[in-house]
Amino acid sequence: MKIKDSVICLTDLCNYRCIFCSRWGTHCANTPATVKKIIKLFPDDVCFEGGEPMLAPDLEKWVAFAKAEHVKDIILVTNGFGLGKPALVEKMLKAGVTMFNVNFPAHEQKLFDLLTQRKGNFKKTVRTIKTLIKTAGPAKVRLTLVANDVIIRYIEDYAGFLVRNFPGLSYLEINMVKVLGAVRKRTWLVPRLTELKPYLLKAFYLLEQKKVCFITDGFPLCIMEGFEDHAIDTRFLISYGRPATQEKRHAGPCRLCTFNKICPGPRRDYLRIHGFSGLKPSAKDPAAIIETTRKRWLSAP
Repeated sequence: MKIKDSVICLTDLCNYRCIFCSRWGTHCANTPATVKKIIKLFPDDVCFEGGEPMLAPDLEKWVAFAKAEHVKDIILVTNGFGLGKPALVEKMLKAGVTMFNVNFPAHEQKLFDLLTQRKGNFKKTVRTIKTLIKTAGPAKVRLTLVANDVIIRYIEDYAGFLVRNFPGLSYLEINMVKVLGAVRKRTWLVPRLTELKPYLLKAFYLLEQKKVCFITDGFPLCIMEGFEDHAIDTRFLISYGRPATQEKRHAGPCRLCTFNKICPGPRRDYLRIHGFSGLKPSAKDPAAIIETTRKRWLSAP
């Protein structure tokens, strides 16, 4: 097995059935030998994922092993299951978790139930996130939103909910939905980028106005007008000369775009569904984006 990244999948089990899940229907759980190898290969960071990693009986053991191997950042990617109890949060912190990355798919119960295909977990998840922020500290909690056709029209309201309910949150990660797992049979969940753009920009404006840090993945810079320095791929291209993942590619308009050296283009799976219709090349000077990206992400201690 060729190891491509620092993601560790401990279990295929999950208490949710999210309709946008990129892992649904696939077997991803790593063997103990592979888990150990990943931890040894990536001293900077590892991500414990699933399924839901909190359902893995050996999670604490592997987190502690990563800590003993002096891995700098040990990230737990979770829906928050079981983490509403401060004692368990403290236990995971002691084992070595440095960041709790919580999937928070919607800001109100009806949408939350629809997206997770489970009822009655919205208020519990909100309480869990508040417990994490209080117990671990706001700098050790970040939320992830998967942008899909169900939630896009409410993204500004979602951002407002975060501002009101989770003060001090480390940051929000907004990811374009992937055509993997459950989405293979639900391609209607993939919004057109041109339709997503106005909703996305309103949310970005609110988050920036309220000083909430956010980062994006899967949105080409041509639809992030004024917020280009929040794209993770741009950060990676400037720092390492490569995007964060190889899941994107340049489409027709990209050849004429002034951002084509700092933007990898739309997701490949997006292009298979919607093509590049509506995408327009930018004529903006990329130098300003490079400068603001360096100041925002690369000058931090």
